[in-house]
Amino acid sequence: MKSDIHKSAELFMERFPALGLMMGTWEPKEAPSEAIPPIHVDTEDLLYFYGLREEVYFQCKEWLQQPDKRLVFLEDEPGIIASFLHRPAAVEILSHPGVHIELLGDLTQLAQKFPVRRIAVAGPLSKKKLRRIRLELLRKTALAYGLHIDRLHGYQIFRNWIRNLTHVPGSFYANGLKGAFPNVPAVVCGAGPSLAPTIETLRTLENRALIIAGGSTLAALSSRGIMPHFGMAVDPNVEEYHRFRNSFAFDVPLLYSTRVHPDIFRTCNGPFGYMRSGIGGIPELWMEEELGLLDPLIGDVIAPETISVTSFAIAFAQFLGCNPILLNGIDMAYTGGARYAPGVVDHANVVLDAPATSALDCLVRKKDRNGKRVYSAVRWVMESASISHFAKQHKAVQFLNTTSGGIGFKGIDYVPLEEAVSSFPEQNLREQVFAHIAACQMPAHAADKIKGLLKELRQSLERLIAALEILAGEKKGSKALAELEIEEEMATLFLFYDVRQILKSGLTFWPSWLELARRYAHMFRS
Repeated sequence: MKSDIHKSAELFMERFPALGLMMGTWEPKEAPSEAIPPIHVDTEDLLYFYGLREEVYFQCKEWLQQPDKRLVFLEDEPGIIASFLHRPAAVEILSHPGVHIELLGDLTQLAQKFPVRRIAVAGPLSKKKLRRIRLELLRKTALAYGLHIDRLHGYQIFRNWIRNLTHVPGSFYANGLKGAFPNVPAVVCGAGPSLAPTIETLRTLENRALIIAGGSTLAALSSRGIMPHFGMAVDPNVEEYHRFRNSFAFDVPLLYSTRVHPDIFRTCNGPFGYMRSGIGGIPELWMEEELGLLDPLIGDVIAPETISVTSFAIAFAQFLGCNPILLNGIDMAYTGGARYAPGVVDHANVVLDAPATSALDCLVRKKDRNGKRVYSAVRWVMESASISHFAKQHKAVQFLNTTSGGIGFKGIDYVPLEEAVSSFPEQNLREQVFAHIAACQMPAHAADKIKGLLKELRQSLERLIAALEILAGEKKGSKALAELEIEEEMATLFLFYDVRQILKSGLTFWPSWLELARRYAHMFRS
């Protein structure tokens, strides 16, 4: 009969082979002996615990009985792992599929390994160090989870893409506007609570600065009679449509990505501008290449953490050649307990102690630009960092923060809006906007080309499904030949290039891929 240490060593090697290969070089070291306070996990999908402490497992044992709950021990002392393997509870802990052991290292790789919706982070660390690790893990997890869901449920974005392609031939080509407004001031507005006090100053800028607003900000501004020179929409969720329904900016030029929820086109008249930005995935890039739309991307140097339309609006201002670029109403915090300026939603105030629905929405305490503590959220910390990164990449452009509240931006100075715009000269900007738009039309063959390409992709998807039916055992045929055929299909290349990363390997792989492919095929008929 094997001893417990042999069992635990074998289990460790089986579960964590990369660590198991190093196990022979580790000298046992005892874990710290301080008591572990009670661990509170409820709706979280995963608990990261700093330090390999077996009592944490027993505290979480009942929680781990729920489906898809995971406990990840983060340990930076290999000797403590070696010592743990000698402990009586090691076999039970290592046998639990929901328990994982990781050497603390690259948190990006860690988040990609566990792309879950909600996480908790705990451990016997100083509050400052624990807050730092927690925030970094929340940011990395939010990004990894978003990308994972985007691909796992990519057929929903694909549906938007197909429906939105009908608008492309009649749209102007936004990327044709590159450099159209050299050294013209721009004000990029967000819908934060600090927008409200600047409304009267914004009202004076019709012919002094380009006003650019994305998503919900169109509702906030238009409800006060201010019509931006450009609007922007990129959010694929139905909430974007609900926010656009509150907007009165019916005739403002609206830039869009093919990811956007297609119902927004029912809320305004345009003109609509197709924006080549690289956020619509491989099918979008393929279609652009076939149409000959090869101009530089809008926002080609934005940070990976960029997830908001506001960041793309800032990138568009720089793309136009604008200078300076003012950031206004971009609080990225619950200033006064509110999320939005008036006019966006019926109830702008939020319940700050409500459970977060995802890592993106987890509350964090930050200092505002005046040094006072304020509630922010992970999504806004990411956005602030992304905007700071973008400004740093474009040092020839002067960026100014004119948002009175919120957490601000590293490396971007604050100047009150009224002071920042005091020297802006008068010029007929609205007329210039429409003149430039008129010169940026889509290729004449766009409608026929798109129709033909969609037909080609649909037929490829049908052939892919036929091959997958053989591989999944639903139809008879050569599985070896079917595997060769699927590798040659354009549907595999454009829609399922990463399918082996997003679906679990094993007996369910082919049936799962077949079900996913059928969902994509259904989008052509919906």
